[in-house]
Amino acid sequence: MIAINEIRQIAQKMQASGLGNIEISGKDFSLRLRCTDEELYRCLPLPKEAAPVAIKAAKKGQFWATHPMQDKAPIAKGAWVEAGDCLGFLQFGDLYLPVRSPLAGEITRLAVASGETVGRGRGLFMLRPAPENRPIEEVKACDTLI
Repeated sequence: MIAINEIRQIAQKMQASGLGNIEISGKDFSLRLRCTDEELYRCLPLPKEAAPVAIKAAKKGQFWATHPMQDKAPIAKGAWVEAGDCLGFLQFGDLYLPVRSPLAGEITRLAVASGETVGRGRGLFMLRPAPENRPIEEVKACDTLI
């Protein structure tokens, strides 16, 4: 007979190696373990959806969706942006300062119109951050075989 602790160890090694099927036979026992991708993924934790991030005006000024010297289309709702992408400009006198995305993600709301005067701290955009991309080694699967 094979002990339950030995079966557990075999199952853990099987999962770690990515082996799908194993069959072990002895004088008085037969053991068959099967591990499908579906069984593994069913146990993986679902990614947590990050809370939306408000992108706010750093200073009082006039918001512009594009720079007057550029022929670039303004950012639209639903657009995907990377961290550091320019979303628009705040004008202070003759100076135009870029409004940059702090994170990668999707623009879910445009809170102001181009040309609108905004105060310091006024929300300009809402951004839904991109889900975390974790290395596969950090993802833990539960033991579904025993």
